[in-house]
Amino acid sequence: MRRRDLLAGGPASLLAASDAMAQSPPRAPGTSPTHQVDVRRDFGAVGNGLANDWAAIETAGLYLERLGGGRLYFPTGRYRLPEIAKNITVRSNVEYYGDGHSSVIIGSNAAFISPEDAAFGRTAYDSYKYMPISDIVAGDQFIDLRDARDAVNFKPGDIVIARSVNAIVTPGDTLPYYVEMNRVVGVDGRRLLLEDPVDDGWRGLIVANVTKHIAQGYSIHDLRIECDNGYPFFIQGSYKSVIRNCWTRGYAVACFNAFTRSAAHDINATVLWNAAGTSASLFEVETGSVRANFHDIDVYMAGSSKPGTQFPLFYCQEFSRRTLIRNIRVAAAGLDVGMVLQIMSGGHRLENIEVTAKSIDKVLDYFVPDPGEYQLGHLGLTLANTSIETLDPANGFHHGFVLHNNHNDGEVQNVTISHCSLRGATDQSEHNLIWFYKGVQRNVMLDGVSGPGCVTMDPPPGLGVPDKPYQFHGVVLRNCDYTHIASQALLDQSRFVACARTFGRLPTIRRLSESPWSSPVATPELVMTIPPDPSICRGDAILIELSGWYAPLPFPAYVQVKAMGTVVATLALTPHEYQDIRLMLKLEFVGTRFLKPDRYVIRGPIMINNRMLSNWSYVAGSLATQEPNAIELLAWIEKPTRSGAALNVGHANITFRAIEAAL
Repeated sequence: MRRRDLLAGGPASLLAASDAMAQSPPRAPGTSPTHQVDVRRDFGAVGNGLANDWAAIETAGLYLERLGGGRLYFPTGRYRLPEIAKNITVRSNVEYYGDGHSSVIIGSNAAFISPEDAAFGRTAYDSYKYMPISDIVAGDQFIDLRDARDAVNFKPGDIVIARSVNAIVTPGDTLPYYVEMNRVVGVDGRRLLLEDPVDDGWRGLIVANVTKHIAQGYSIHDLRIECDNGYPFFIQGSYKSVIRNCWTRGYAVACFNAFTRSAAHDINATVLWNAAGTSASLFEVETGSVRANFHDIDVYMAGSSKPGTQFPLFYCQEFSRRTLIRNIRVAAAGLDVGMVLQIMSGGHRLENIEVTAKSIDKVLDYFVPDPGEYQLGHLGLTLANTSIETLDPANGFHHGFVLHNNHNDGEVQNVTISHCSLRGATDQSEHNLIWFYKGVQRNVMLDGVSGPGCVTMDPPPGLGVPDKPYQFHGVVLRNCDYTHIASQALLDQSRFVACARTFGRLPTIRRLSESPWSSPVATPELVMTIPPDPSICRGDAILIELSGWYAPLPFPAYVQVKAMGTVVATLALTPHEYQDIRLMLKLEFVGTRFLKPDRYVIRGPIMINNRMLSNWSYVAGSLATQEPNAIELLAWIEKPTRSGAALNVGHANITFRAIEAAL
């Protein structure tokens, strides 16, 4: 029987065809014992972009699966899968590869899917036969069945999942709080010996054999995969498999459940969203995924999105664990993308992420579930070297980095966010760059986080959960730039190290000795302007410093300090005398409100020849926050216009100092 004749039937015919061919495998010249086949030459695929090549591809995959694996080659061409749900099933130990960009697979709702119609995951958990096991401890490389008779259900090479007894159950969905997938390498009595040590332990477990739902050891590479109305990869059960060196087009880069100890890298992806609400996460790493690895991926996003319907671009939750995502670049300059990162506690690490978009809602939403159900809240997050740039000229984002508990008794623990920046225009509404939301925050480090928003805790202490006040333990902000701090409680409970404000960034205004002051009329030599509606906190200060001298000249000279339009102090320098001048004033913002205080007080020494100015003590006043305010250092000499007489300046500074810098 010719191979092409075997393709005429439906799925049952494919199964029979692959069985028949496996009994008498083809051996083209040069074919190695690893069972390498050509989908066009050996199985009749056309590859012209018009013919339906699904049956040929599926038969080839089934054939190799029955031989225990092999290499499935797609020579240059366009292989079309025109029917919904007629996708390429990923088979264990099969390598799918082509000639690179010129080997194209055109999918419908999906191109590559996992065995059993992508059944593994939330909709399948209730379908397995479970057996009780002993608790697992991190580092264990075995599973102990409670009943030795259950051992007959397992053999070496099987894939098992140990999952928590407790789960979130909704109609049609079951989400266990814990899933550990591993491969059995031996059975010793009631003990299943595992291929890899367990990363994280759990108390209260059951186990199932899920081999038929998991594709093991497959690889997909050097192919172009196009699914304009679907997913290039919708693979819901992978173990130690690799996707690499591919070009993709579709709703997402990767949509995976149980992508365990598997990797996807060196991918160039075009992602298409549309205003009808069809959008998906670029990287969706969901339940059952442990140690998924994504790196060196470039994404171009096109189309449009309906506000409120966008999925997060990076989605690591539903009890996945220890995902590594690095070296990802996303270009979405024309899109409002919503949330960039939604991450659940699980020991995930993301680094070297670059995203450009028209606008975003949040950079990061990191959350910890109910500690009464979830035992791994201590598995935190590492986010490093991430750059987000928004291009909307009016308002590019709402919030930055949000760390929250979605249960009153929860704790955000062991989070490090370092060298992350958010750039873009903002409107006049409140924007939170760093937002601690609800419950305890423990061992949290934010280092080098910057952007045009404030640092806040919400709800404020004493509101929302009266019996659960905020408790911060080991919360440190270092080298961060932000607009302001939102409350005294946040300042009291966190440690700020070398942080700076960015509300138009009031600079240090400085004049040096090479610029003597010689104006014959009152002239502002140094001016610091406080913008309208400033992001100033109670305890912030402006330091006014001057050192200089006035030679014995025949003209009277004056140095004057003005604040908010009011003369604070005037130094009258006497003619014909040498006078040394020292001025060290501190203007501190005070009042009943922590944010945007409405009063100030100025104190500090004013000295001439090391003697305090006799009529000086302090000045207090009001701050009109709705209009510009200025701090001015003026000087003048009552002299003829052409006279070269001058006041010599050693140094003169006006410096803004945030309250957290003084702690």
